Amino acid sequence: MSTSQDIVVASHGLDAYDVITAEDVRVISVTLDPTVAAIPGRDASALIGQRVTGAVEAGGVLSPGMVSADAFPPEGQSVVRVTLPPDQSGELALDPGDAVRVVVSAATAQSDAEPTYTTAQVAAVRVGTSRTVVEVLVPHEEAVALSDAVVAGRASLVQDSATTDTAAGGE
Repeated sequence: MSTSQDIVVASHGLDAYDVITAEDVRVISVTLDPTVAAIPGRDASALIGQRVTGAVEAGGVLSPGMVSADAFPPEGQSVVRVTLPPDQSGELALDPGDAVRVVVSAATAQSDAEPTYTTAQVAAVRVGTSRTVVEVLVPHEEAVALSDAVVAGRASLVQDSATTDTAAGGE
């Protein structure tokens, strides 16, 4: 008597918020501990078009909590694209889900205003030959001002550790 079951795994590494395509998942037959939550293989086609909620390694077992049909960006949040030239992006090792601060400098060099920042979460990182574009999730009400600062060249990213308290001092 076989105790194996068909489950869904990632065909290759998936980043947080990726939309699942047919090429992203495959069904394998395994024997699992009953405490492991896994999406049954028969449900693989229902995953197409949904998003992964966090990074998944190649071959990683997909569980119900790892996928969502919810809209993106989540309610109350917006995506702002921050473009970094190579000299600013070489030292950052950013992955979707990482905590960052988008720091906005004063509008003019003569201003005595202190820089401000908004806490954000990395949604995607797109590395090109001449620049890196980091898409960050920010509160909806701050998105326009941050986008304006990005376009004006007054925004930069600060990478924070997962244990850093970035709530104090932000906008």
